[in-house]
Amino acid sequence: MHFGVSYFGVRNPLHCQRDIEAIARLGFSSIIFTFSEEDHRFYQGTLVACVRYAHEQGLQAYIDPWGVCGVFGGEAFSERGAWDLAGQQQRSDGRPLPLLCPNSAEVRTYLQRWITTVAEVLHADAIFWDEPHFSLPFGATQQQGLWSCCCVRCQAQFRHLYGTAFPTTETPEVRQCKQEALLQLIQDATAMAAGHGLRNIVCILPEHEDLEGLQRKCARFAANPHLDILATDPYPLWHRREVATTQVFCEALLQACQRHHKHAQMWIQGFRVPAGQESLLGDEMRLMAQCGIHDIAIWSYLATGYMSSHTCADAPRVWEVFTQTMLELRGGALG
Repeated sequence: MHFGVSYFGVRNPLHCQRDIEAIARLGFSSIIFTFSEEDHRFYQGTLVACVRYAHEQGLQAYIDPWGVCGVFGGEAFSERGAWDLAGQQQRSDGRPLPLLCPNSAEVRTYLQRWITTVAEVLHADAIFWDEPHFSLPFGATQQQGLWSCCCVRCQAQFRHLYGTAFPTTETPEVRQCKQEALLQLIQDATAMAAGHGLRNIVCILPEHEDLEGLQRKCARFAANPHLDILATDPYPLWHRREVATTQVFCEALLQACQRHHKHAQMWIQGFRVPAGQESLLGDEMRLMAQCGIHDIAIWSYLATGYMSSHTCADAPRVWEVFTQTMLELRGGALG
């Protein structure tokens, strides 16, 4: 069994070193450092030190494009999405969004610079491509049925794929067209990364309402020749589902990974866990292991106890459940 943990929000190297040593003592195999556009601009040297500390402790160091271009997961804002106007996404009501379109040249131009830094400056082991996506509507935007992207690039791509005019609503064909755009972006980005000697991990947003869609998505991403590890994060507590439903995601992921000879990784929700539900995370970890998942990671360190908007009701208890179950699955406490 291998276990990973994400790490963010701390940019003091002395504190990072202490935390990384604690992570290694617990028996983790890998650490995922977030590397936002802000980090790329202001904290490169700090991340160099963090990656070095991780390697000194025997950990694999993965780098996450946190919120980069507004295309990848994370709470970080995107400067590129705000300034690269020609590459922005366009909402269905015509409003430009401060996020780059996955079909744009601008997102690829920036990612090339970002990848080069990860490889040649940070000297990391892999890139963790975190939940590539178009703009995700929520709140009033979702209630009004607004969606993206409707830019000229996406319209041209739709006409190329289907030979018909671009719809005014987000049809299944539009959603498939968006999926193809994300697949192509990840294909291009992972090829760039592999060219620099980096391994590639892609964590896909799970399809909760469409089993066939989930299986198809896993299969399409797993077929990427530059991919090493395919991951997903069902987070049943977040989506108010029974922990047992995680088995469906494990099976779809494993089927795709086995077919394409890729490694499978599953993520545990270590943020916003409600009071009294902490033990369910241990149940989910055991279920993953029973399904044949040998790589489990948690978002994030100390159950996100230092991020007030995303911390758990009892973060220390969540962290204890994860680390104790980790030791249990690895066959006992470390000596």
